[in-house]
Amino acid sequence: MSQPPAVSTGSGCQKWPSIALVLIVLIVSLTALKGCGALRETLADIQKLMGGIVQQDITTSFRESLLKITATKGDILEVAIVEMDETFTRMNMKAIANIFYLGTTVSEIRVPAVYRYHIKLSDDWKVTIEGDRCLVIAPIIRPSLPTAIRTDKMEKRSEAGWARFDAAQNMLELEKSITPSLESRAGNASHIDRVRDPARKAVAEFVKTWLLKNPKPEVKQITVIFADEPAAKDAKLVPPMATLDVQS
Repeated sequence: MSQPPAVSTGSGCQKWPSIALVLIVLIVSLTALKGCGALRETLADIQKLMGGIVQQDITTSFRESLLKITATKGDILEVAIVEMDETFTRMNMKAIANIFYLGTTVSEIRVPAVYRYHIKLSDDWKVTIEGDRCLVIAPIIRPSLPTAIRTDKMEKRSEAGWARFDAAQNMLELEKSITPSLESRAGNASHIDRVRDPARKAVAEFVKTWLLKNPKPEVKQITVIFADEPAAKDAKLVPPMATLDVQS
């Protein structure tokens, strides 16, 4: 996503009196056109217009904040860290002419892997204020690569077949495969789903900090949905654990 240009919105003291003046002119004009009996309809039109102005102000303010953070701290917001024991196995069977079986060499490595996940600040965000709820459609979760392993807790086992003498070589080949295997596992759906809830909370805390620095009226809850979830297209399908109380 190309980063939006910085937009100067001006201070609240400068901006809102101008908006108020525009609204007064609109009320007078629309009432004159529709007649005094249509004042309620006119006010409804103004309320709708006001909501659009407020939402645009929220969107602009949030994007400007992201630009400032990206400029000073980089494009990465780390949202989850999880440690899991991973097991890797390599089996090598050999036979002569597919008749005379020479045995199977089996090598196994078990090691704790530390998976880290982030979202990109420069990706597309959507922040909407609906009543007392702030709805956030956050970018997708990405694995931070390469994945780290705890070598001090690594366990190795290698057994050669009865007519084989290649246990060490088989283990060496297995060790070479660990890094690409971990990268593949880090990005698979099961691993991503495992960190969605802690990532949701991390994003909610991030947005909460922004809200407290930029007070928005009546916001009491923050709901976080990631862009690759079905709920991103239908906000009624909100996943569990998606909401954070702003006052907590």
